[in-house]
Amino acid sequence: MQSRFSHNGHRFNGFRSLMAGLLAFATIAPATAVAGDFIDTRLSFVMSDDNLLSDPGESLINSPEFDMGARNGIRYPFESLNSQDEGDETMTHLVMYKEMPGFVKNLTTDAAFVARLAVLTQPENGFSTSDIKIRDAGSYLRARYSFTDVTVDEKTGHTLDSDRQLELTFFPTNADRFRAGYTYDLSWGGNKIFTSQKSQFATPGFRLRFDWDGFYALAGAKSTRQIILTKDNNDVANRELGAFWGGIFGLGYVANMWGVEVNGGIFDSGINPKQGVQGEEVVSGGLSARVSAFSEGFAPEASIDYRLYRNNDDSFEASNFFLRKPKNYEDFTWRVSVEGNWLTQTLASFEVLGETKRVNAFAAAVRADFYIGKLAINIDLVYRDLYFILFNVPSLDPFYALPKDSESKPEILFAVKGEYWIEEANLLPSLQFGIQKPASYRGRVSETINPSELTGGKQTVAIMDSSTIIAFPNGNEPKEIYSIKFQLRWDLSDMMSLIAQLNYNYDRNQLGRKKDAVDFTAEYYMRDPHVLGLGIFAQARF
Repeated sequence: MQSRFSHNGHRFNGFRSLMAGLLAFATIAPATAVAGDFIDTRLSFVMSDDNLLSDPGESLINSPEFDMGARNGIRYPFESLNSQDEGDETMTHLVMYKEMPGFVKNLTTDAAFVARLAVLTQPENGFSTSDIKIRDAGSYLRARYSFTDVTVDEKTGHTLDSDRQLELTFFPTNADRFRAGYTYDLSWGGNKIFTSQKSQFATPGFRLRFDWDGFYALAGAKSTRQIILTKDNNDVANRELGAFWGGIFGLGYVANMWGVEVNGGIFDSGINPKQGVQGEEVVSGGLSARVSAFSEGFAPEASIDYRLYRNNDDSFEASNFFLRKPKNYEDFTWRVSVEGNWLTQTLASFEVLGETKRVNAFAAAVRADFYIGKLAINIDLVYRDLYFILFNVPSLDPFYALPKDSESKPEILFAVKGEYWIEEANLLPSLQFGIQKPASYRGRVSETINPSELTGGKQTVAIMDSSTIIAFPNGNEPKEIYSIKFQLRWDLSDMMSLIAQLNYNYDRNQLGRKKDAVDFTAEYYMRDPHVLGLGIFAQARF
């Protein structure tokens, strides 16, 4: 056992040495690297308190009192719907990019090595606090053929995408940027759709896309390797690695002031390991659609996490998430989109041993942005049912469909935000209000060893997200969470800001637990629902 850990340690140290060499090379070799090889960089200094009204241990999300360092309790689920990040991370991307014209007229080839370097705020899987975690963030090779003469951006020297082109993109190790769906938190078909966590293999893929005057069509595939589980435990192939594939397709038409898009896919997600259905395939798939309308000159919103990184910031300027600068429109400007998602998956039947069944998952979103001079208003309404939230787990009891006699309720999020740019003082005050109705489940659960209020034939749980499940005492139901946040941002330059925020939550789902003094069983109670958080940030983005 010791030798295996030692071997893994040597392997990890070797990887860190390799990355250190790459970083040093990027620094000392200006002949092959250009300014801006480190892009999408966010440096965040944070002083905060999740809850000024409680001491450590007195709130559901523990609040270690006011101190310095990032924490989770001052963010809401509707603040980063279109990104994998929350916005207060300290991280960067190393991008080594090269573009060259092809030997065929109007053919352009380019490639990028993209590494994400994130500074950890707490120990994680062998890393220590303040260590840097490195992973591939969408390295790619691409060939673009333009059916018209190519155009070069005078500022960057890069070839611009053509309105009429054929594009082939290869992702050598990580095709997670190639997804179905549109809003990031409602997207699916990423790397996590493959179910096995035992073998952390790469997920390479490719995508072919055709564009012609606003119309586009795309198709592609990705694959990974996972442990095979056959019905016969004595099978020689059992518990060996096997190949698992998935495919994504899409098409759409985006005109001057409106757009209609649809995409979908099907995946051989993994093998069901549950008794009676061991060896059965978990087949996942679905369809997503979006209808958009917007002012002339705008376009449907796209997450920064779908974009291919290059060592210039043109793609970030088009994103509302990265370096979001205050807007000042002379005319009334707007953008509205409606998105719907239907997914399906094969899981084990809860009632009949040895049988599988198809389950359906649904999600939808209405998103709107309005700009009136220096005033910006953003509105989000999101619906996600329980199967959709837990699609990558999959399900509440992993690989099992929900019992027929159970009840589940969807998650509903509503948020409205207004901000006004005080240009003379470089100030951006904003006010945001949100309501979250958590998804919930009421049904049969496994019995526990020690009796308590939570045991019995049925139980109610609230599902805040795929990794946060709160069990409720019998007779209690999850309730809506009301949130309001005031934030004041003072821009010191185009890259650096000082930010102060005060947020209040009225959360009646703050479950607490204590030990009974007589029989030592667990007693559950509801904590104080009032949560008042404070955050002070210094942040640079470039």
